[in-house]
Parts: sequence; C-alpha cells; structure tokens
Amino acid sequence: MNHFDKGIECYNRKDFRNADFYFKKALVEKGMDAETLDYLGRCRLMLGDSRGALELFDQTMKMRPIWEKPYAGKARIYANRGKNEEAEAMARRALMLNPESADGWSALAYVCERTMRLKEAKSCYLRALELDPLLEEAHVHLAVVYYQLWEPYSKCLERLDRALDINPHSKDALFNKGLIYKDLRRYGASKAAFEKLLAIDPEDREANLELSELYKRDRQYEKAQQCLARASDRKSYDGRVGSRSPDRGKTDR
Repeated sequence: MNHFDKGIECYNRKDFRNADFYFKKALVEKGMDAETLDYLGRCRLMLGDSRGALELFDQTMKMRPIWEKPYAGKARIYANRGKNEEAEAMARRALMLNPESADGWSALAYVCERTMRLKEAKSCYLRALELDPLLEEAHVHLAVVYYQLWEPYSKCLERLDRALDINPHSKDALFNKGLIYKDLRRYGASKAAFEKLLAIDPEDREANLELSELYKRDRQYEKAQQCLARASDRKSYDGRVGSRSPDRGKTDR
C-alpha cells in the first residue's frame, strides 16, 4: 500500500493527523498532485489549521481551476470565519462547476446552517445525501438542523443512527444523541451515549461535562468528579457539531 492509499485509509476512519502525515509523504513520493493537495487541505481544516488549509485549497485551484472540491473546502473555511458572503459564493461556484456534487451541496447547506437559514440548509443537506447517502457529516448536521427546526426527536435520532451506521466512532453523532436523550429525560440512554464517546476519546471535554451532570444526578459523585477532572485538563472545543437550545426539552412532547 502506497502513502496515498494509507492516507485515504486514515482519512476514512477520521484519523486526520496520520492522514496528514501520509498525504505529505505522498506529495514527496509522486510530486504535486491536485487530489492529494485537496485531501491534505481537508485534513488541515479538520485539525484546526484553517490558514494552512486555505493555502492548500488555493494551490489545488491553480492546478485544477474547474474542479469543484477545493471551492467547497474554501466555503467551509470562510463560513467558519464568519465570512458568509464569500463562503456562499464559493459553495455556489462549486455547484456551478458540478451540480451533482454532494460535497458542494453539503458545503452550501453548512453555510445556510451557519447563517440560520435552516429550511434552506435542510433542503441542501437532503440533496447532498440523495447524491451520496454515506456522507456521515451531512447526517449529523441534518440532525442538528432538525433539532433547531423543532422537528420530532425521532427524526434527529434517525439521522444520528445513520451517521453511526457509517462510522460507529462518530463522536459528534454520539454527543448529540446524548444531548437528545437528556432532553427526553432518558437519562440511562444519555449516559450510555456519552460513556461510549468517552471510551473512544476519554479526554473529550464537553462529553465529560455532560456526563458529570448525569453522574451527579444518580449520586455517583466519585465518577462525576473524575469527569470534571478530565474536563478541566482540556481547553474548550468550539468545533462541536450541534448546539443546545435553552428551551429544548421543556415541552410536553
């Protein structure tokens, strides 16, 4: 297996740090290649290096100016930076180049989600998933959009379950399942979701904080303290897919 294939293998299992390592090796191995640069840019984006990702996407666009993927990647960076007009322009450019691009529709949906155009985001995520049902991230984000639109909890959970079918180690899917079950007052199921997430990443700060609350509720104070201790060792993570409404879970559903 060559370095590019190893990078793809790591990327598909969300091991972006090792994927980044192998894609850099692949560039040395076979020279500058647009597909490798694009994957490397996506790894940098997921690792929080938006400046490095932007440079890589720009390089990719120079090599393949009519390929939609780097435009979709740049759309996500601009959306994360709050540059919504630029983000939407990039996403629409990607779709102009390839109207059947699931990645392009997902990028546009993400921009709409960030700007609270939730019905449009829903439509775009559904279109992306129609084109590629295996887009794990789109399933998770669609669940969050359903949540924000006050659609039935069952629809949110169905999307999160589909994401977990694709990737059983999806921390964002498990985190949001934990929140939804907590809103539903299904505290045992909520605990199970957060515990499964922490089995994957014991240092996840937000999951530790949520689980500590549940342990306190069950008077498992020692376990609650252990969660708080782990959470205090980690900086706040602002990239979590999902958000909580302060009023959610207080209805008579």
